[in-house]
This record gives sequence, C-alpha cells and structure tokens, in this order.
Amino acid sequence: MGRRGIRVGEDTRWVFNRLADVYRHRPGYPDALVARLVELAGGPGRQAADLGAGTGHLALPLARAGLRVSAVEPARAMLDELTRLATVAGLSLDAVHAAAEDTGLPAGAFGLVFYADAAHWVDPERAGHEVARLLRPDGVCAVIEASLGHTPFLDDLTALLSETNPKARRPSRKAATRQILALARPGRRPSVEHFSHDVTLSPEALEGTLRSLSFVGPALGPEAVTQLLESAKALAVKHGGALWRRDLVLTSA
Repeated sequence: MGRRGIRVGEDTRWVFNRLADVYRHRPGYPDALVARLVELAGGPGRQAADLGAGTGHLALPLARAGLRVSAVEPARAMLDELTRLATVAGLSLDAVHAAAEDTGLPAGAFGLVFYADAAHWVDPERAGHEVARLLRPDGVCAVIEASLGHTPFLDDLTALLSETNPKARRPSRKAATRQILALARPGRRPSVEHFSHDVTLSPEALEGTLRSLSFVGPALGPEAVTQLLESAKALAVKHGGALWRRDLVLTSA
C-alpha cells in the first residue's frame, strides 16, 4: 500500500499507469552518476534495489554495468514497460510489482538501496524502515533528487509551467530525504555529491517529457496540454533548441 492508502493492485488509482507510454522520452542519468552508484553498491555483482524504478531510467544502466538489480515499482504499466525494455536490451533484472514501503524483498540482501527522483512519493518513515530492513550491514542507502537547472530555454519554460499550473512550483524534498536516511542508517553522517546532465530534446522528446510530468499530463485538460506544448515548442525555436538541464543531488549514507 502506498502512502495515500492506495493498494498496489488498484491500477486505475496509480497516476503513473497513465504515463508509461510517454515516460520513455524522459532524459536518462549521466554515466558518472551510474558509475558512482555501482561503486556505492560495492561493485559489479552486488545486489541493488531501485525503489520507485519507473520505466528503468537507472535500473537498466545499472544492470548493464553489472549490478543485480531489483526494480520495485507500484504502477503495473510502468513495470511492464521496464520489463519490455530490459528484454529488448538483453538485460536481466528482477521486476517487482510492489510499493517502496513494503517491497517483499529479502532482508539484509542489498549493497545499495536507492530512490531516484521518487522519495517525495513515499511515506518517509515507512520507507526508511524498509530500506533499513533491506540493506546489508555494509550497505548504502542513497537518495537522488532532481531539479531543473538554468538555461534560457528552461527559465522561460519553468515560468510557463508555473503559470499554467501553480503546483509546478515544487516544494523542497530535503525533509523526506533526511528522514529516510536517518531511519535507514541511524547515526551515519550523510555524504552529498552533485551531478548535472544536459541533453537537447527533439520536439517529440520535449512533448513526451512534458506529458510525463504529473502536474502536466494527468493534471491539465486536453486543451490546456495542447496549448502548453505549442508554447513550449515555440520557446525551443526561440532559443535554438530545447536544452534540458537537470541538477542532481546524490545523498548517501
């Protein structure tokens, strides 16, 4: 059961089941971050659990890098797409249909348990206890927070998104990160590392990425979404491309 009392089997109530077909357009993660997570896990061959794995933006490259990945995702459609992409890529991983707060995975088995741009969707107290249960004594808990960086295109787009839906102004997620880490690894001083990732999105990828945002695709009516997409594509033309920059903060203990 998720933090809003929605059971994993209640597919129609998980908003991300409606976003699986456009999630593939979202930019992935930089190679440097993938390499760092492999290092934190203890190297190739170690087990890692990706909680809130989505369609596999980190689970797949980590499996390719040699980790034994359990990808936990409560939205069945997202998990089905992750499984399909893994099969196409010839990658082996364990796709687990479960909530991050109650994974059903074996206790004390994982060298790395992490959330990537997903900690704000869970109950941090229950999630922190579950991570503590999953980790090996020498294991690492990690939380990756993602935010849009600053480029002329993104600055204009951020203003447009905030004007279209005020909920696009996301509150700080640091409290949830701190609570999860404190419960998962009590008494440990967290380490904070910074990464950034730039990619220029094609018009198709820009549209898919925007539709995949919870405060755009599922939140706005069809007419408002169409108008937003047209304005966003016009901004990309104005600025010579849709340069998408994400600032990534990796906090681990």
